[in-house]
Amino acid sequence: MFSLPENCKIVKLYGGATNGHASGTDFISCKNAHKVWIVGYTWGTTAADYIVSLLEATDVAAGTQAAVTATFPIWKCIATTSLDLLAQQSDANHLDIDPNGVDSTLLFVLEWDPAKFTPGYDCLAVDGTTGDAADYVVFLAFIQERYPSRVATQYSAIID
Repeated sequence: MFSLPENCKIVKLYGGATNGHASGTDFISCKNAHKVWIVGYTWGTTAADYIVSLLEATDVAAGTQAAVTATFPIWKCIATTSLDLLAQQSDANHLDIDPNGVDSTLLFVLEWDPAKFTPGYDCLAVDGTTGDAADYVVFLAFIQERYPSRVATQYSAIID
C-alpha cells in the first residue's frame, strides 16, 4: 500500500507569501533522490505575469548556482471547485503564469529527474521572477528517494 510520507520526503520550499518577488526558494539536496516533483499553487488576479523556473546548485547554501536549462515535464490545472484535472503541458525549462488571464488560480507540477543536473550539481530550488504583491504562491517539493527506507528518521533534504 502506498503511503505518501513513507514514499516521499515532503519539504516546504516557499509558502503563503506574495509572488511579487524576484528570488528563489530554499534549495534542497537531491543527492538521494530518484525523482522530485515541485507542486505549486498560485492565486491572484493582477496583470503581472509570473515565470516559474528551476535553479541548480552545488550545495544547499547555493554558493555556486545556475539556471536549469534542461527541459522537464509540466502539468497544470486551473484550480476551482469544479475543475481538478492536471493537463500535461509541453516539456519546457519554465512555466509562464498569467494571473490576469486563465491562470488566476493555478495548481501546477514540475517533474525533475536528478539525472538532468549539470555535472557537480545536486541541489534544486524554484526561481520566481516578476509577479505582483497582490498574487500569492506556495511551493512544496515531493522527493522520491532513490533507495527508500522505512526507518522512523528520514534523511534531511535541507542540509548536504
